Amino acid sequence: MLRDKFREFSRDTSSIGQERVDGVNGLADALIAAGHSENATVAEWKDGLNEAWADLLELIDTRSQMLAASYELHRFYHDARETLAQVQHKQKQLPDEVGRDLNTAEAMQRMHTAYEHDIQALSTQVRQVQEDAARLEKAYAGEKAADIRRHEQAVSEAWAELRGSSQGRRRLLLDTVDKFRFLRAVRDLLLWMDGVRLQIEGQERPR
Repeated sequence: MLRDKFREFSRDTSSIGQERVDGVNGLADALIAAGHSENATVAEWKDGLNEAWADLLELIDTRSQMLAASYELHRFYHDARETLAQVQHKQKQLPDEVGRDLNTAEAMQRMHTAYEHDIQALSTQVRQVQEDAARLEKAYAGEKAADIRRHEQAVSEAWAELRGSSQGRRRLLLDTVDKFRFLRAVRDLLLWMDGVRLQIEGQERPR
């Protein structure tokens, strides 16, 4: 990765360069201390060298910061796209069927509980995208900031839609299970009433 290669290059260059600059500064100091006839020229060259070295270090640092910022932005775009794809995939997995009877409706209710547990795990990724977007928007302006906002909004809107669909299905399944339980209770009561009626009709009539 470019960022890692440059970090290694920066570390090696700074270490080797500082050693070489320190060596030349030592030679210059020795010449000046010895009262060399070109003391002024030596001192001037020493100052120029140290100034050039400081400029180079600043350039390396600026480049490192630019690469780090670029890496962070590209990682945000990658994470946002990946999170959006996962949320949309979960949305497609949501079935429409609610069950033909109490047993299948209750089974679907259990499956939906497991499904909700799965999508809850996505909330951490969504929150991370939202936090990264808020931080990066402050660091960028113009079209880049707008693009960051667009990526975050796409994830947030898809997540809100998924949660809404999931909650709607939970309510629908709950209503369906309640309906089948009610119908079962009605059927059981009607059967009991039929039994009572048969008992009554089966008894001897009074003379």
